[in-house]
Amino acid sequence: MSIAAEIQRKIDCAVAGGDEEALQQLLRDVYEPAEEADKPFDAAIQLKPEIKREIAELALESDAAMNWANRIGRAMRWLAYRRKTAGGFNGVRIVEEGDSWFQYPLLLDDIIDQLGRDDDKAIFSLSGAGDLLGDMAARREYLEALGQTGAQVMLLSGGGNDMLGGGRFASFLLPYSDGNKAKDLLNVPLLEVELRRAIEAYRRILTEVRQRFPAVRVFGHAYDVPHPQNGGRWIGGPLVERGIPFEIGRSVIELVLDRFAGQLLALQGEFANFRFVDLRGKVDRGRPSWFDELHPKNQGYGRAAQAFRDAIGEMASEGVLEFATRAHVGAAIPTTRMVPGVTLPELEAAGRVIVLDPGHGGAAPPAKVGGSSWNNAIGPNGTLEKTLTFDVAGRAKAFLESHGHRVFLTRSGDVNPSLANRAAVARNRDAAVFVSIHFNASTGHNAQGTETFVHPAHTAASRRLCLAVQKAVVGELGLKDRNAGHHNGIKEGAFGVISGASHSASTAAVLHEVSFLDRADEEQRLTAVAYRDRIARALASGIETFLGAGVESLAFEAASDEIGDAIELGALEAGQSVPVYLGMAEATTGSWVGGHALPVETDAMGPGDNADLALARQIAESLARDMGPGTDGGENDLYEFADVDPRPGFNVSDMGRNVEADTAALGAVFAGVESAGFDMTRYEAFIRGLGLTHFAPAEFLFLGNGNAPGGSCSRKNALPPENLWGNIAQTARMLDEIRKRLGAPIRILSGYRNSAYNGCIGGERNSLHMQFKAVDWHCDSGSVDRWHQVALEVRRSKPEFAGGIGRYPSRGFIHVDTRGSNADWVG
Repeated sequence: MSIAAEIQRKIDCAVAGGDEEALQQLLRDVYEPAEEADKPFDAAIQLKPEIKREIAELALESDAAMNWANRIGRAMRWLAYRRKTAGGFNGVRIVEEGDSWFQYPLLLDDIIDQLGRDDDKAIFSLSGAGDLLGDMAARREYLEALGQTGAQVMLLSGGGNDMLGGGRFASFLLPYSDGNKAKDLLNVPLLEVELRRAIEAYRRILTEVRQRFPAVRVFGHAYDVPHPQNGGRWIGGPLVERGIPFEIGRSVIELVLDRFAGQLLALQGEFANFRFVDLRGKVDRGRPSWFDELHPKNQGYGRAAQAFRDAIGEMASEGVLEFATRAHVGAAIPTTRMVPGVTLPELEAAGRVIVLDPGHGGAAPPAKVGGSSWNNAIGPNGTLEKTLTFDVAGRAKAFLESHGHRVFLTRSGDVNPSLANRAAVARNRDAAVFVSIHFNASTGHNAQGTETFVHPAHTAASRRLCLAVQKAVVGELGLKDRNAGHHNGIKEGAFGVISGASHSASTAAVLHEVSFLDRADEEQRLTAVAYRDRIARALASGIETFLGAGVESLAFEAASDEIGDAIELGALEAGQSVPVYLGMAEATTGSWVGGHALPVETDAMGPGDNADLALARQIAESLARDMGPGTDGGENDLYEFADVDPRPGFNVSDMGRNVEADTAALGAVFAGVESAGFDMTRYEAFIRGLGLTHFAPAEFLFLGNGNAPGGSCSRKNALPPENLWGNIAQTARMLDEIRKRLGAPIRILSGYRNSAYNGCIGGERNSLHMQFKAVDWHCDSGSVDRWHQVALEVRRSKPEFAGGIGRYPSRGFIHVDTRGSNADWVG
């Protein structure tokens, strides 16, 4: 039994046995404190290392951590609710929905923890750390819970993630200049866009509650103003990046939260069923009263809980609420799908199975696999569509599973199932929903927008799914609606993977093209984890909106099984192959090769292909020894890179398992590189002799993004000569120690440079990169300031690490070298 299944089994057993202590122990067994939360308004906990390794296949680490912790937390609260109400209860029944101010598992005594201990309150909990208002409004679980509990009060906590998450706070900030005041540093138009989005979700919730449950009163709150912290990821970091002093920065945060509070106060005037609880000035007692940049300590949560008590009591004194009513006595104990181990019968009967299809995959074969191309869209820096579709599908799967759905992917890794086999995953499970996920490209490489397709022989259910997914993604990303102008907003495409001939009659099936990957600006946006999270949440929201509206089904008709996505549809209509359609020369093998930030065509390699491939194969075999099956995944970045952003740099995250595929991809990386006389075996032995924990020998051979075919200085660089290998030893050991202290993967952006390449990219005339003593690098977690701080600490730790450290905050990397004397600069 997998760790995931075992965790769920223990949750189910504890719920069935009413054992709250067993759930508490499960939290302690599975989680440990983390230095900081992975996302704003998450909890600063993480899976223990032994659990993390086994659960990594289910979801991103941070999402898996929050999903299971939220499930366990909800289960404990459900048992407490059942215990309190089982023998008759004359107090107030409450349904709560919210973020980490209502649900902070393990470490803090949050608002609901403290209110739930009141004898006169029984609280049914739906909240989860990391939740967005938009997600809450889309799931609509509060409606079912209100109906089953007979509750007269609903508590709502949301907006913090919507306003400060996903990099939004950083985007609100303008660069600081002397004399600027807080109001001068806000990008007000952008702030207003996000604020309107959050308030609209609030308004939808209040409207639905008012329509369905007129007697229910909803209490929502503003957040008190936190304090920026040095090295803080969510507030302090963005302020430092813009050069904003913390005392002014806190005033900027206050302006943001004041605008949000003002909108909530306006909602109180608009909705008689809503009461605004103003927590500003009630939680904060100075910096020591905060647990981190976004969450108060227990005493602060206690002051917030008291504000809710006062507000509820005030409304009761006005005669609006009657806590001991017939509606409460004997009310059903709710069994919503947010309660682990308890399934809602109608949902189970409806078979809410969701299948997500990450488009494309696998290596570059000579032809399609059952109608499925290995890859179509490619970004200007080489980001592959197949990589992004798998990443986004995994994130959407995690979100949907955290809400109780059964979700399956059509591929489990970098493989390319046929179109028929992809559809069969849904057909064999009689899935309610099938969504094929893709990224687009255009002939001019300048188009943008999102679009959702149904098959020409579609059902009414597929139409509704199309509309729901399209609306959710357009609303979240703000991209052009490419379905607009088509009949009723429905776009048709004869894609084999959504053909009715391949699916059950009851399955709603669509193909979704998120955005245009071949635009440089969009490719850059897609490197950010937060942006890909937003895409996944939007897809999940659209699917849940569709499921909440019910399912209709009509018979499908047979269709072609050869057209895989919108790019192929456009090429077919133009009478061209995909490479020609996209303005690329025909590949001699009939396909492309590539990888993260790699070039895209086999014939771009030119003369010397065989030599390039010989070197590529040697490196591929080296990676297989370092990273292939049977190695210790806990010590290798390969497994940690599996779901992080594919920024430019040498990313070996999808290598080490298939030498042939890796050889093809690496052949493009090292196209035109002179390898005669380079002894890979001796080089590999030398690097292994350094005793590095986190880096494979191949990683130090990356020659820079500009050296790749199509780069600004294509094919000018060379492999490091053997007489220089010794120079990298201390720098490599220093980098290994930095990586250990950061606790997150490091990606090498630039290592050795010969004089021609160094001159072409504008490097310093005496750059230590030319001596193979320097490395430029990026970490996939934290800020440039944090990386710089750790680099300084490591340099101080050993005399042999004396050297230069350059901080490049605007470009997102750090330079380190071991020249023998210390030097520091900002680039």
